[in-house]
Amino acid sequence: MPSRFRPCSQRTALYFGLSLVLFAQPILATNVFTCYANDFVDPSHTVGQYAANLAGAQDTIVAWANEMNSYGPWSVTYKPVLPPSGLKHDYMSWAPYQWPDCSKAGNTTVLTPEQMWKTCAYVFRDGQVNPDRTTINDFQSFFNLSDAVLYNSLAFTFQSQSSSVYSQNAVKFIRAWFLDSATAMNPNLNYAQMNRGPNGQHGEYTGILDLRGFAKIASGILILRQHGSSDWTADIDSQMGAWCQQYINWLQTAPTALQAAAAKNNHGTFYVNQLAALKLIVNDTAGATTLGRGYFGGIYKGQISSNGDQPMEASRTRPYHYRNFNIAGMITNARLLKYADPTSNDWNTTSNGATIQTAIDFLMTTNPSATQESNVTAEIYPNVAAVAATYGDSTGKYVAFLNTSGFPYASDASFLWDQPLAGGSDQPLVGGGNRSSNPISEASAAPASSSQASGTSGSMRPSMMIWATFGLLGIFGWRLC
Repeated sequence: MPSRFRPCSQRTALYFGLSLVLFAQPILATNVFTCYANDFVDPSHTVGQYAANLAGAQDTIVAWANEMNSYGPWSVTYKPVLPPSGLKHDYMSWAPYQWPDCSKAGNTTVLTPEQMWKTCAYVFRDGQVNPDRTTINDFQSFFNLSDAVLYNSLAFTFQSQSSSVYSQNAVKFIRAWFLDSATAMNPNLNYAQMNRGPNGQHGEYTGILDLRGFAKIASGILILRQHGSSDWTADIDSQMGAWCQQYINWLQTAPTALQAAAAKNNHGTFYVNQLAALKLIVNDTAGATTLGRGYFGGIYKGQISSNGDQPMEASRTRPYHYRNFNIAGMITNARLLKYADPTSNDWNTTSNGATIQTAIDFLMTTNPSATQESNVTAEIYPNVAAVAATYGDSTGKYVAFLNTSGFPYASDASFLWDQPLAGGSDQPLVGGGNRSSNPISEASAAPASSSQASGTSGSMRPSMMIWATFGLLGIFGWRLC
């Protein structure tokens, strides 16, 4: 049965009402779902007793896992349009910034959608997403899959059991997308971000970006392995490794993939995200290390100016978004490399004398409204927190930035793995109370394909208490996927 979709590209703003301010009523809250551009979670952050101040993040992760479980499973075979190969198992997406020009297509009043896709010329409009892109939702399905695997795997670690509904769901979703013969994806991106029109019908190097969420999937698999999940069997691990190895071979040989690998901007950054994560899934830590070192010794060197700006991202029509986007990719590469090679210190590698920290410091001084991007302001918050967790915050500027923004970071999912910020005293906001070693009961877990309403978690016991005041307005945002 075709899955429903959790739209990652939406954003919303939620403010605590004036009546709540006046009456100072406590609000029990978990954060609104956030689709991070990308991230990698070191499974070592999930070992042992969680600190009490992580209770809000834990509740949010469980709420997000429950929400995603109501949408899955996902499969490339569910799309309503076949790719040019005629194989429903081939991944397909349409180039987001391509728009049809049917002025020379003859009688344009009677063209069916299928005729338009093949006969009309398509023109590029940077930053303007063609809404019909969502007709084929393989790209959105994969974003949903990667989030579901990550949050279910994390939620599994909150229970002292070898199996739970969360680990079962994570495995179920992986099997449906990659392994089950009826629904599995073929290990290639031949039709990713496909150009349409008479000269199109093939994928582009930009489409490699579609599967950047493999960093989240690798996180989930490594967590299941680390915690000895009985649901992640040796047979499933072997099958997944075999699939990933085939896809690795494609990524390292296909012309479009090699073009992405050679890109100097965010496409090159996220290519390394994806391939390094795949290397970790197949236990090739040496390969992941080589990729990470190659990135920080290669294209990274030209991505940041001495003042912290990113010229290649700044030249786009949505510079605030693209700067944040590439920083998220940089952070993910640094985390992947640190996991593969604990001796690495590439967070401090410089590009024209600047580091990732310099890039986030510069971005904190920019005004997204100046480029009509106030709707994506929230994209910066997890990046700021990751930088604070890594470089420290001796002056308190990062905590102050997060507090001033009103972003309830201590109940954000990423607060769990942004260490040592999450486990130390540099807390942007006050977290919830003490957390037991087994905070979630099976009864409170929503199974996959449940009828639970999207965005709610009625069986949750939120620990994060946020008091509404004039000085703290809760601003939530979804990040562009």
